[in-house]
Amino acid sequence: MTTPDLPVVEGALTAFIGGSAVAELQELLERCEDFEVLVTGHPPDPHAAADLLVEVPPDHPLRDKFVIGVWTEDGLTAAVDLLRDFPAQHIWYLGLLLVAPEARGSGLGERILEALKTWIRGHGGRAIRLVVQDQNPDALRFWLRHGFVQIGKAAQELMDRTNQVARLELKL
Repeated sequence: MTTPDLPVVEGALTAFIGGSAVAELQELLERCEDFEVLVTGHPPDPHAAADLLVEVPPDHPLRDKFVIGVWTEDGLTAAVDLLRDFPAQHIWYLGLLLVAPEARGSGLGERILEALKTWIRGHGGRAIRLVVQDQNPDALRFWLRHGFVQIGKAAQELMDRTNQVARLELKL
């Protein structure tokens, strides 16, 4: 199954990230170092963007992974990492919604989320799931404000850090 169209974000241009845009994604990840340090305790490494494009859970097909860039007049301003049919059919997992520091609080994240909801619904999605680290209360407030509900708690095992996370879901 292919997904040729893209979410339409008001006031921005969207595209699947790959090829020459990987360098722009790496720059965005580095501009958003505060988030990476909050979650992992470390700044992004030099190949974080390339890794993001291919990281999928074991036994999950790479064809169901979508990394979408959002460009504004300031260049690549946001990125989204999605998995279709994970952890189950018709559920989409939002691994990352990253907005550049200079665009935070501008409503861009909300516009992206609205576009994603429409796009995912159009591709048979019935729910969006994600996790939020306990040390990121601003993100938790954002997701709860937009209709996500907590469906559990878990421990997120990273290379050298364990985070407590809230598991959230939005029914579409």
